[in-house]
Amino acid sequence: KVRIWKILNVSKESKEWASDPSNRKCDVPGSWYCPGSYPPGLNSILSKKKDFQQLEDFNRGGDGDDEYTKQYFENLRDPETARRK
Repeated sequence: KVRIWKILNVSKESKEWASDPSNRKCDVPGSWYCPGSYPPGLNSILSKKKDFQQLEDFNRGGDGDDEYTKQYFENLRDPETARRK
């Protein structure tokens, strides 16, 4: 499963925040490696997010999509049948 979001009507403040180099969290100053961070205006939306988990993560409890996981592993065991679906 994949979720792709396109943010529409981005405010001028958020664009300015994103273009300001002081808001980049790089491993060392001037580095090419700078993991992304989001403007403060998105905090209310991002606080409600649910992170993705690996299918094979058996320590997570029972809050996953069990039917999807079951089908996924059945298809791995028998790819020939999966192709016919």
